[in-house]
Amino acid sequence: MMIDTIQQSLISEGLQEARQLVQTMKQKALKLTNTDLLKRIVELEDMLRNIDDVNNISTEAVHIEKCSLKALIDTAYQMYHLYFSRKDIRFSSYVANLQIKVDKMSFFRMFFSLVHYMGKHAHPDEERFISIEAAAYNSQTIAMYIEDNGVYPTSNTDIFDQSFKRRITGAISGVGLAAIQQWAHSVGGKVCPVDKVGSGLKLCFLLPGTASPHLREQPLGEARLPLQGASVIC
Repeated sequence: MMIDTIQQSLISEGLQEARQLVQTMKQKALKLTNTDLLKRIVELEDMLRNIDDVNNISTEAVHIEKCSLKALIDTAYQMYHLYFSRKDIRFSSYVANLQIKVDKMSFFRMFFSLVHYMGKHAHPDEERFISIEAAAYNSQTIAMYIEDNGVYPTSNTDIFDQSFKRRITGAISGVGLAAIQQWAHSVGGKVCPVDKVGSGLKLCFLLPGTASPHLREQPLGEARLPLQGASVIC
């Protein structure tokens, strides 16, 4: 699963670079009015689109079930710990005693898509981290916060618009926030940006689930304080 997802991400990045190169070739061919070359370039563009369609990671949940959130995060961390090590990112989580209703496979794909997205913007100078905290939002919803201290290109416009095209400018292509938003919708939840102090990104996943007094769970990685109040923008 880890290898497949990493390969899919790397292929997406490679396709993006290939498309940029093809566009440069197309501009030169137009200047030369070389119709034969233009025809071949159009065929190459179609081929790249087909590869992208085949490589696309589906965000539709196929088997929603009730799962321990900590068990999911622990498993995801074990699957991708080499990625965190290679990127020199400190990962920690504190999720209390919680159960969420998700499709396991799509959760793991979402998890890697998000940490890969964050890893591309890891802080170049400070100690890098990605942390997860979660608590009951109400009787039927779990709030899961994911935060990092990455360096993202930002705009002076609204923090987010409805299609997740602002706040992070020039960084939506490839594995990005739009796919994460689609995943949350597919399991009956949503994603909201959260105001935070300092650099980085903080997202709140509101997911169907409940607190469970029968679970006895400990933090993964560094222990973190229980969640404090945060300003969520939906």
